[in-house]
Amino acid sequence: MELLAQLTVLLLAQAAAYLAWQAVSRRRRARCYLLDYACHKPSDDRKVTTETAGAVIERNKRLGLSEYRFLLKVIVNSGIGEHTYCPRNVLEGREERPTLADALEEMDDFFADAVAAVLAKTGVAARDVDLLVLNVGSFAPEPSLVSRIVRRFGLREDVMAYNLSGMGCSAGLVAVDLARNVMLTRPRTMALVVTSESCAPNWYVGTDKSMMLGNCLFRCGGAAALLTNDPAFRARAKMELRCLVRANIGEHDDAHAAAVHREDADGRLGVSLSKALPKAAVRAFTENLQRLAPRILPARELARDLADAGAWEDCIDEYPPETLINPYMDKFGWVNDVQGQGGGFVF
Repeated sequence: MELLAQLTVLLLAQAAAYLAWQAVSRRRRARCYLLDYACHKPSDDRKVTTETAGAVIERNKRLGLSEYRFLLKVIVNSGIGEHTYCPRNVLEGREERPTLADALEEMDDFFADAVAAVLAKTGVAARDVDLLVLNVGSFAPEPSLVSRIVRRFGLREDVMAYNLSGMGCSAGLVAVDLARNVMLTRPRTMALVVTSESCAPNWYVGTDKSMMLGNCLFRCGGAAALLTNDPAFRARAKMELRCLVRANIGEHDDAHAAAVHREDADGRLGVSLSKALPKAAVRAFTENLQRLAPRILPARELARDLADAGAWEDCIDEYPPETLINPYMDKFGWVNDVQGQGGGFVF
């Protein structure tokens, strides 16, 4: 009996040690460190100044006076500045006939800049990348864009590669969440997360106002980031991801139809942004904040937020602030004068 008791104690101790080791290992894998990131800034020959934006709008002969005023009013009130960029096919006047080569060139410029920069900044070799997650919402060629990165930078043959598309502005968060979830099952993983959008094939040239909005708000850019759960990189990391929440409100009709890639009545392709988009954005923000706030805020701050529940809606209603320096306002601010008819447009 004494020997049996000793064996039982030994087995229980081994089981306890194994469970403790598993818990520690799982906790280490749950860590997610941001080593570094790089943003894509296109070359200056792709910069969209106020004059360039006006010229692009003016050469669309389908637009009437009301469409001109609508476009300029959106640009002025958006707060967009002088230092944004668009694809070369738009600057060259070929927005009505974009080619596959135009879209691939836009993506290749982004990869060559941002991905190469983040690898150089961190000193991580391309073949050390274990996981690659790419997000480009409205362009999904074959071979995939993620395959172009694998080929261009020479990633390993066993790299885990994921190509996300059609998920809109939220897909940057989705990509990070996917990388973190993979890391939960694989220790010492190096993940490259790449996110951008494709403007070259999606520039709208029609007269549907819901689809004209995209030309005013969307520009070229993107970012690449290296994430890891390897504790050896903790001292070098810029940040650590401690908490991530994600609420999907796609069941609601207004949210589901907030941004739709479609053709207009004349068969011209573009992205339609509905009037319900701000409402859907507020709902998504609120539901995510309700999940996130209890995890990160002390009780005193939670009480303050509950006392001013409409603060976020107020921020949306009051944007842009009067103090915002807006070069478009100086030149085209007259479009906000609903009484002014204007005889022409000076670009």
